[in-house]
Amino acid sequence: MIIFIKIKSLVSARGVGVLWLLIALITGCSSSPSITKQEPAEPAIANSSTPSVTPAVHSSPQVSATADSSRCQTNQLSVSRVGSDAGAGNVALIYSFTNKGTSSCTLYGYPGLALLDAKDQPLGGIKVIRAKDTYFQNKQPPQQVTLATGEQASFQITYNHIRSEGKSCPRSAKIEITPPNAYEHLTIPEQIDACTRQVKVTPVRAGVTQR
Repeated sequence: MIIFIKIKSLVSARGVGVLWLLIALITGCSSSPSITKQEPAEPAIANSSTPSVTPAVHSSPQVSATADSSRCQTNQLSVSRVGSDAGAGNVALIYSFTNKGTSSCTLYGYPGLALLDAKDQPLGGIKVIRAKDTYFQNKQPPQQVTLATGEQASFQITYNHIRSEGKSCPRSAKIEITPPNAYEHLTIPEQIDACTRQVKVTPVRAGVTQR
């Protein structure tokens, strides 16, 4: 758009000011700068779909056949010597546990053993060894034994009673027997001459075994 402006006088300072004002108005009308309004950037939004979650699966623990619920407790059992054997200076005493309770229970493993003096104190220096092999039997690994009421499971206590020259043999007055996996004891009179200061105990077996 063309605008003709007639200016009568450019001499006075006032006229110059008016001139510049008119020029500014003309320029403003003829040309406006292009300004792009920029919207503020929106933050990126993650996919709102619910992630797939796989719940952890916990396997149930394996329950041993000798679980506490079926294990023979000491107060369910009696113990007694049911046999003996000897050979080449070795002695085997055969003991059995009898289930005197009203329900079946299980035994597995080795009985505990302690040799006591007449004052019920342990004999010092005696080593009790859990043994699958003895002079009287070979390779008898532990096995689970289920005892119905009145049934028995047996084990052996073996030792050597040959006295070395000039040495005495410690002799027990009693023995303390603990059923496998139990804490309470059964105490009975028994003389054991542990001349080598070692006594072996075998795992329980079903029934009464003489050897």
